[in-house]
Amino acid sequence: MKLNLKKLILPMLAVAFGLSIATAQQPHVYINPGHGGHESDDRNVVIPGFAAGDTAGFWESNASLWKGFALQEVLRKKGYKTSISRVTNDENSDLALSTIVALCNASGADVFYAIHSNATGAGEGYRINFPLGLYRGYTGSPVVPGSDKLCQDLGVYLLANQSTVWTENNYRIAGDWTFYPEWNNQGLGVLRGNQAVAMLDEGSFHDYIPEAQRLVNHDYCWVEGWNFSLGADRFFGRLETDGLPVGIVTGNLRDDRLLRAYTFVMHGADARCPVNNATVKLIDAAGNVVQTTHTDNIDSGIYLFKYVEPGTYTVEVTDEEHFPQTKEVTVEANLPTYCNFDLKRVRNTPPEVISHSPVWHNGDASVKCNEPVVFQFNWDMDIATTEAAFSITPAVQGSFTWEDTNYRLVFRPDDAFATDTHYTVRLAKTAQHAGGTPMDDDFVMEFTTQGRNHIDKVLLWPEEGSRVYDKSVLVEFRTDSLLDSKDLLYQFTLYDKDGNEMAWNKRSVKNNKKGDTYGYIRLPLTKNLTVGEPYRLEIGRDVCDTIGLHLPAPITVNFIADDFAAEDPAAQKVFDMESTDGWTTEGNFVSATLSSSTSHITGSKSLQCKWDVTGTDNPVVNIVAENPGAVNFTDGDSIVARVWGDMSNYRLEAVFKPLDMADMGDVTVEMTTVNFHGWQRVAARAVKGENGPYALSGFRLTPKDPRMGITGTVLINDVLCKAGPGGSGVDRVTLPGVTVGPNPSSDYIVASAPTFVAGVELVDLNGRVVVRNAGNYVNVSSVAAGNYLLRVYVNNLVSTHKVAVVH
Repeated sequence: MKLNLKKLILPMLAVAFGLSIATAQQPHVYINPGHGGHESDDRNVVIPGFAAGDTAGFWESNASLWKGFALQEVLRKKGYKTSISRVTNDENSDLALSTIVALCNASGADVFYAIHSNATGAGEGYRINFPLGLYRGYTGSPVVPGSDKLCQDLGVYLLANQSTVWTENNYRIAGDWTFYPEWNNQGLGVLRGNQAVAMLDEGSFHDYIPEAQRLVNHDYCWVEGWNFSLGADRFFGRLETDGLPVGIVTGNLRDDRLLRAYTFVMHGADARCPVNNATVKLIDAAGNVVQTTHTDNIDSGIYLFKYVEPGTYTVEVTDEEHFPQTKEVTVEANLPTYCNFDLKRVRNTPPEVISHSPVWHNGDASVKCNEPVVFQFNWDMDIATTEAAFSITPAVQGSFTWEDTNYRLVFRPDDAFATDTHYTVRLAKTAQHAGGTPMDDDFVMEFTTQGRNHIDKVLLWPEEGSRVYDKSVLVEFRTDSLLDSKDLLYQFTLYDKDGNEMAWNKRSVKNNKKGDTYGYIRLPLTKNLTVGEPYRLEIGRDVCDTIGLHLPAPITVNFIADDFAAEDPAAQKVFDMESTDGWTTEGNFVSATLSSSTSHITGSKSLQCKWDVTGTDNPVVNIVAENPGAVNFTDGDSIVARVWGDMSNYRLEAVFKPLDMADMGDVTVEMTTVNFHGWQRVAARAVKGENGPYALSGFRLTPKDPRMGITGTVLINDVLCKAGPGGSGVDRVTLPGVTVGPNPSSDYIVASAPTFVAGVELVDLNGRVVVRNAGNYVNVSSVAAGNYLLRVYVNNLVSTHKVAVVH
């Protein structure tokens, strides 16, 4: 419910809210417990033992009200006048901020305290804990003079609280205009227009879970209210003259070793278990029990003795699970005394291993090479003596981790256990539990490992030193087992020549799935590479398969971007491959389809072949030219083509038909293995030996080991014939009807043709003209013996023939 100030008058306010007017002799403090009503503007933090929305769990409104009640109680005992903005925690008590300001102003209060707790609003990794004081105005320039001093005087006592764990030893103070610059000097609503010396205190961070657990404890909140009263005493100069003649004793009980079994962030001593349901007694010098209290059962560990006469006392702590412990304390008037306890757990039997893994006996199946060694104990163990008692033979480098609050020890090898190896693990009886008692006997276990301890790289594109098509770049990594896709992407990083990280197109990343015959990840980039520039791909060792085996070592690949568009003037085109006309498929497959693709490097299209060999033994896909190419290949020539691959790991061979030996079968030459993505320029020596010439009659695709699937696609674009080493680069066409002889010859070689022969040239294999004649013959009697090419010029065409000179 929100109140309408225009309908309120001062007498009504005084009656309804118990307001009193300040005098010079009696300071007046207005207390504003922040929030209220467990509503949407309240703060609920889920802590262990409480469901979301449970009003018995942590709510900022609950803790603020308990602190406010404590402050009101103590201030009144000290002779202050007090007013409080709410005494209940329901929707009717959740007043508008402007209403609270008006009530404070109407009360004539000297000091205004808004009591809150804080939150980072960030993730679990950002949890912190410290107090913060805010006043209206810029830092160092409060709108109401003295408001900064009010913060300073309070901060001394809040920060001295030893029952909590602070992440910094500083009480931060700031003006709200400085602290919230984006609010354009609007500042905090509860300070806006407030005429009292006013501040808002964020006493601690309630999204730090151990602090939220303490803030559910009424005694812990009561101590903060007490400390607020000390801040008021200091501000009004009453600390030495008008304080209470009694003090308080408070503290936190924790186990001295046992760690909390939670995953939320815990700083310092908060990592250890609070002691629940402990009995705490305050005993005077005569041995009399003055007060008795108990810690709660919700992991706060807090105890409190209120209003204790000054003097020396003994604090005694007992509970069923820990040894009793006492400490002497001195209580001073009007001051808190903090006394924390680290209690030793009662461990009344020796430690022993109650379970372990791997469990293995002679004849059992071998153990995975990445299987950790795990010991489960009956007690929480001493880390130093237990790790020192551990040994493994043969020796293995590894690391220890402790789980289940030190009841479980895990040893993991840094890499993996060796394959096919028998190991003996011994835990010597010198291992002690946290109470200092050693084991009665050594514990020994054995196991034998499997024959595989890493995942193996099957294919990787790019490869070291490769040239990579600059457009539609795909990085693909294939392994012998299915990869674990969790965080897999982050093991792959690509850098440009300046060391800048290239971005993956995360939406288009592909991973292996259940049922695949090999593991893979396929990573496209968001933009093209720059032709001619180098790049570096790094793959982390922690690429893992689904059983946790990883790479034996990180992988680094250096490659260069290329567009493969450069022309080769020393080559002749055999097929442009821009149409399916004149091409068919044959072989052993389920289906093989030819089509014309608009993806190309030269020209306008390329020939695409897609195949499916499901269930086929010894598959073969032949791409057959109905008419062999007119450009002939001879010994030393190269076949060059631009090929688009899908990393199907098929062998691509060129098939040649001998022209002069009809009884000789086809000759195949391996051009490349399709273990790449995108376009490549591939070349191979076409034919070897003295026989020839040969005509290109097609291509053959056969799988290589390991088989990489049952389907595949290649595109072929622009097939060329390039002359052998030092070749002339001239046409290698043998024109119909043109013959030369004798071959071999020791004196003359004569050319015959159906039409006029304009001339002949004898060219060596380095492309140099040795003999030239305007007739139809050449004299080779003075030419060194060897192999040559004879060019015969007929009707502005060139017929090229391989000849030999002998002597």
